[in-house]
Amino acid sequence: MSEKRGALKGRIFKEGARLFAEQGYERTSLQELAGALGVTKPALYYYFSSKDELLFGIMTFVMDQVLADVIEVGESSLSPSDKLHDLIRRYISFFAVKPHELTIMSTEVDSLGPEFRETIVARQREYVQLVRGIISGVMAGRRGGKARSVNETAAVYALLGGMNWIFKWYDPAGPLSPDELARDFMSIFKSGLG
Repeated sequence: MSEKRGALKGRIFKEGARLFAEQGYERTSLQELAGALGVTKPALYYYFSSKDELLFGIMTFVMDQVLADVIEVGESSLSPSDKLHDLIRRYISFFAVKPHELTIMSTEVDSLGPEFRETIVARQREYVQLVRGIISGVMAGRRGGKARSVNETAAVYALLGGMNWIFKWYDPAGPLSPDELARDFMSIFKSGLG
């Protein structure tokens, strides 16, 4: 793919994510997307055969990034606690600059056709299991002496649930930087693990 075509595909992803996040997948037409990009609707079909394939492409891009991050963190030589902090920092930093992508990952998975949905849900499950491994490491390190018992599944979904909804309230241009938000998430989460 030429550099010009690659750049247009990136613009389609970015603008598609924005429109899907702001208006909802069902209320956004490919004609509207083409107009926002200043291209014809047939030009979009060079990159995607359908709106469903576009949504899947955006979600695949997101899952590629977050899975690569969690794998890299999990394989690092950091302490369990530092791995968790690095994971939180990376996740929040990524979505601080891609809030529309987080919005559609949190709200539009069910809009995908069955095959695409199955693929994305399987990748989300893989992500959850990798996060579980990192949290398990933190919990194992805290199980000595007075550490209270916390259900691992509850811990995983509490963390992911909190991070997945930052698109509703977090403003990267506001008083809290992505790194500060990650630090605060880590502080809250660590104290909750006992």
